[in-house]
Amino acid sequence: MSIDAHNRDNRPSGESADTGTGTVRPLRPRSAPDSAPDSSPAAARLLEMTARETDQWRTEARSEADAIVAGAREEAARLVQAARTESERLVTSAQEKASETVNDARVEAYRVREKSTAARKRNEEEIAQLEQLATQHRAQLRGHLTKMLDEVDSTSGDNTDQ
Repeated sequence: MSIDAHNRDNRPSGESADTGTGTVRPLRPRSAPDSAPDSSPAAARLLEMTARETDQWRTEARSEADAIVAGAREEAARLVQAARTESERLVTSAQEKASETVNDARVEAYRVREKSTAARKRNEEEIAQLEQLATQHRAQLRGHLTKMLDEVDSTSGDNTDQ
C-alpha cells in the first residue's frame, strides 16, 4: 500500500479513487508544497481510513483465528472421544479375552485333576490287589513250606524208627 495520500492506488493524479466503502470519489489534484495545510485533512482522512481498514482486518483476523481455534478444539475433542471409545473397546475386549483364557485354564485344570484322580484311584486299586496277592502268595508259601516240613519231619521220623 502506498503512503502517498493523493495517489493511493498509484494512479495518475486526477483519477477517481475507491474509498473502501464502495463509492468512488475523484482525487484532488496535487497541490504545491506551500499548500500543506490543505493536504492535512486529506492525510487525516487517509489515516482514518487506514486505521478503520486495519481495525477491520484485525477483527477479521481475530474472527478467523477464533474460528480456526474453535475448529481445532472441536477436532481435538472428537479425537479424544474417539480415542476413549477405542480404548474402552480394547479394554473390554482384553477383559473378555482374559476371562475366556482363565475359564479355559480352569476347565483344563479340572480335566487334569479328574484325570490325575482317576489314575491315582486305579494305581491305589492295583496296589491293593498286589498287596492282597502278595498276602495270598505268602500264605500259600507258608502252607506249602509247612506241609513240606511236616513231610520231612514225618519221613525223618520214619527213618529213625527203623
